[in-house]
Amino acid sequence: MITEKSTIAVEMLLNEEKTERYLYKRIWSKAKAPKLACVMTIHPGSTDPNSMDLTTMLIANAINEMGYDGFLGVNLTSKLQQKRKISASDFSEENDSAILEAFNEENVEKIIVAIGSSIKTNKEVNAQLKSIIAQLSEERQKMVEVLVGLDGPVHPLTPIARGVGGWKLAKLKM
Repeated sequence: MITEKSTIAVEMLLNEEKTERYLYKRIWSKAKAPKLACVMTIHPGSTDPNSMDLTTMLIANAINEMGYDGFLGVNLTSKLQQKRKISASDFSEENDSAILEAFNEENVEKIIVAIGSSIKTNKEVNAQLKSIIAQLSEERQKMVEVLVGLDGPVHPLTPIARGVGGWKLAKLKM
């Protein structure tokens, strides 16, 4: 019988009131330069570093299966638990800065957009995503992929994203 141990480091960047989360960082490797992916979803689910919502858990599992040492999680909007259509007023410069910083972090080898069909169905989401991607260098823009299912972009909670064989990624076309 053997015992395996793992230490997971979790770090969050929040506003003072803890009503907005700009960055979720989860690393399970002790490497000095861990191989990371950066995953963007629509909005954060929690500001508790010891709790994971289902989306975060599915992201962690998928990123681990891909062979990465951890991931940076960013969101198109930093406000917690939005259950309504995203509008332009939901975006902020603070969050955009955090997204760009995460996308440009040295150890990030892949950027995954996992915001689902909102890319196609919500003009504000599409415009905001285009604006952020346009601020990346050409080299970084080539690293951007989107989580897809049979009919286009999907969110990690979508059953097809959880299918056998792991996440299916495609180059982001906007």
